[in-house]
Amino acid sequence: MRKVGAILLTLAIIAGLTIASPVRGQSANTFIVASNIDDIITLDPARAYESTNLTIHHATYETLLEIKADDLNKIVPGLAESYTLSDDALTYTFVLNKAAKFASGNPVTAADVVWSWTRLKNVKGGPSFYYTDSGITSVEAVDDQTVKVVLSAEYPAFATVVTAPAMSIIDSKVAMEHGATDAEDAETTDTAKEWFDQNSAGSGPFVLTGWKPNSEVTLVRNANYWKTAPALESVTLKASNDAASAFQLVSRGDADVAQNIDADTAKQAEGNADLTKNIGQSLNLLYMAISPSDYFKLPISDVKVRQAIAYAIDYDGIVNGLAGGYASRPAAMLPIGILGSDGSGRYERDVEKAKALLKEAGQENGFEITLTIGGGVTAGVPREVLAAKLQADLAEVGITVKIDQQTSTNFLTAFRAQELPMVISSWTPDYLDGTMWSDYFSKPDSGVSKRIRMDIPAILEAAQKGGKERDEAKRVAAYAEYQKAHVDAAVFIPLLQEQYIDLLRSNIKGYTFHPVYFMDFSTVSK
Repeated sequence: MRKVGAILLTLAIIAGLTIASPVRGQSANTFIVASNIDDIITLDPARAYESTNLTIHHATYETLLEIKADDLNKIVPGLAESYTLSDDALTYTFVLNKAAKFASGNPVTAADVVWSWTRLKNVKGGPSFYYTDSGITSVEAVDDQTVKVVLSAEYPAFATVVTAPAMSIIDSKVAMEHGATDAEDAETTDTAKEWFDQNSAGSGPFVLTGWKPNSEVTLVRNANYWKTAPALESVTLKASNDAASAFQLVSRGDADVAQNIDADTAKQAEGNADLTKNIGQSLNLLYMAISPSDYFKLPISDVKVRQAIAYAIDYDGIVNGLAGGYASRPAAMLPIGILGSDGSGRYERDVEKAKALLKEAGQENGFEITLTIGGGVTAGVPREVLAAKLQADLAEVGITVKIDQQTSTNFLTAFRAQELPMVISSWTPDYLDGTMWSDYFSKPDSGVSKRIRMDIPAILEAAQKGGKERDEAKRVAAYAEYQKAHVDAAVFIPLLQEQYIDLLRSNIKGYTFHPVYFMDFSTVSK
């Protein structure tokens, strides 16, 4: 997946902070998060490709550049105090901050950058595409503080890709002492995974001290942190696999935060002066995909039928009913908060228009179709509940929907094999640029558009135009075209854009939501 330059609109982060009773049994400088952490497979930065690791790696490592939660439009210095781009837009030169040092006390050098990124490529783990898909042809240490990166082709998204946690810089000396290597055969010869699962070798404000699968992850303050020291002495992510148990932990004072709970659970906090809600607008999209291909020999190959389906959906019932109002909805596969996204052109429910379109398509008597779903919950809405809602909505215009729920593994296998004509699925970004969506929902030979057998030139052309543009106004125009082409085609129908509901003890200060790594512990105090 990909990310692009500093071209985001600021996402709303809403937090109310009041005085509350102290958390029982906790030091003022400890911080406990009740969260579902069962997605963790590894905490090796070159191998981890899940969600929880993004939070942990942001706390324990640093990247050359950053995008802060308070201004998502702007790329700011991280380990690099500055960077320049050559006239041909192929060479990036990063100058490291001389003060930067790792938790070990070792200085952060250009050699560490080269080693970290080369290892990322050669280990060939899930996030290796950050290196390979960016078109990097070489990474060179010009001197101790200067790194030169050469790309094979112009790629405006590269500066934003650099902010991704997977591009974090590792203390090469410490890592190599524990079996890590950046050699070309690192995929088979690197033996550092088990060490990285329990330790970190970064320059971030915290240090990883342990991970107990399905139990907890523990971090302590980095005594050698080169920037302003965090107020917290330690952070624990405590496993809590459902909203009810997370709510109990935070309401009792056994946790400081219950992360990403559902709307119904959040209602239980109303009137409780010890708790406050923090609403974070994510960039996660839950969508319905309808194949336009003749391959399936179904009525949905007709654009009028797909448009009829889009008009038949009760979006307000999904966003305000099922999601309790904790969601928004863009017009196309470009979320609100990304440059060019404009919800004004989105579909709204119009049953009569849906029926009229079906009649024009020769389907006035309706037809039967299978909607395939996997497991999962988005914005507190289980897939099966959403599918039942869509089934009822489409029945009102004469379309009979058969729901086929599969295990997540089987669903993804069939979806990737281009075997499913109509699905519900979701998309979570790895970085903050429009190409994170346009690259994957436009091409006939790759991405999600390939899975649904979509080949629509108008969408592809607008997506490619937007992805190549550095000029902000031209990019906005291109992505407006991309969005309109998607709306016209009615292949990908956004159902909701998720908002995160976090419940906090009211004595927590400095807590913010970030759409990539979710939490930043370095700014938190109690």
